[in-house]
Amino acid sequence: MNTMRRARHVLCLVALLGPTGCMITLGPRRAELDRSPNPPVLRLGEIKETLTGSWVTQGGAGSPVITGKLARLFSQSGAASLFSSEPGNLALNIEIVVDHEADDPKLVKLAFVSIATLGLVPLNGNAEWHARCQVQVAAEDGVAIAKYPIHVTGSYSIWAFPPTMIAFMGAAGRAWADARAIFERMANNVAAEIMKAVAADYPRLAEAKRARAGVAEQQPLSIRAGGTTLWVTYSVAQSGAAGQEYVLELHRSRPPRGAAPLRKLAVGSRAGVAGPETPWQWRDPTSVVFQAEGRLWHLEWKVEGPLHKLAAVEARERKLTARELLRHDSFPDLPPGDQNSLLLAWKTRDLLTLLREASTSDLEDHIVGIEEMVLRANEMAEREKDEAQKLIAAGKPGSEIHAEAARAYRACIEILKPILAAIKAEVANRAK
Repeated sequence: MNTMRRARHVLCLVALLGPTGCMITLGPRRAELDRSPNPPVLRLGEIKETLTGSWVTQGGAGSPVITGKLARLFSQSGAASLFSSEPGNLALNIEIVVDHEADDPKLVKLAFVSIATLGLVPLNGNAEWHARCQVQVAAEDGVAIAKYPIHVTGSYSIWAFPPTMIAFMGAAGRAWADARAIFERMANNVAAEIMKAVAADYPRLAEAKRARAGVAEQQPLSIRAGGTTLWVTYSVAQSGAAGQEYVLELHRSRPPRGAAPLRKLAVGSRAGVAGPETPWQWRDPTSVVFQAEGRLWHLEWKVEGPLHKLAAVEARERKLTARELLRHDSFPDLPPGDQNSLLLAWKTRDLLTLLREASTSDLEDHIVGIEEMVLRANEMAEREKDEAQKLIAAGKPGSEIHAEAARAYRACIEILKPILAAIKAEVANRAK
């Protein structure tokens, strides 16, 4: 009986080893990708992959190993049920980092051990690939709705049996096929983990899509700035590599969707890759200014709901003092052309009053401020002219925008000259 049992064990071992004399195990176990029962609220966005680890520096890694396989799964398997091209669907973007340490040092070590033991001692080797994924669901305007960190590990384990040299040669012959199989399994499990995360978060994603659809259908709001009617829309824009800005857009007339605005005014921001739970940092309304009819205005706004839909907006005149107007750094967001309009209107309306009522020390302060404005306007005019010339030399568009800005700064200097001369004359007269 014991002899028969030992014989069965030997037969099982031979069946496992096969002709190469080795037993190879690949991981991870492939997950099932069953179709989602929910209507799709996503569209597939970007898949980016970065390879890290010593296999990159030692030439063992070339092109991405998961991206193409994952994209095929999202189009040809049950995972495809997550996506549709329906307008308003949220974008699913994936950034993958695959880390692996080069196998050459391990293989060299195993080869030496195999030689030293004459291939008579069973040997074991292992390798792992770590795929760390940052999955982000974002609305059309770039606002992040959800983030899912996912980590999948691929593994390769080999037991080489005597003669181990022959076993390793057999394993080497199938190395590329094994590697492809591991990456296929990793891609499969990344897709499965994404499907699980989306399924668990589905009610919130569906609500976000519904809310964003309301944003997309927003109607412009009208405001009055004196006798001027302007129309206001809003958007949420990316700010740098991460974070968002809440922007109010001013239009001269009721704008069709996608129309270029007259002005963009950033009224709020939030840092980092923000989600719906991240609070906005709103600006002081009196600092959000624009020019209309030669007067300065600021906006007051009201937002509502979890996605901060613009509910109301109003323009209020902001009283402008000479001390603010005659300084180059009072309104950094104000375009030079708008500042020129304010200066012209103020010169006509208020310069004589200033000359008559301001103290001598105030007038002297204004002289310093105006001279600083002239210096800065001259510097900015040269900078804008240089930018325009660079674009023209490179044959690129956009030179006229810089040229127009340069002209506006030059015009600012011409407006300031008679104001400066009048104030200096008044100071001189008082000194007599």
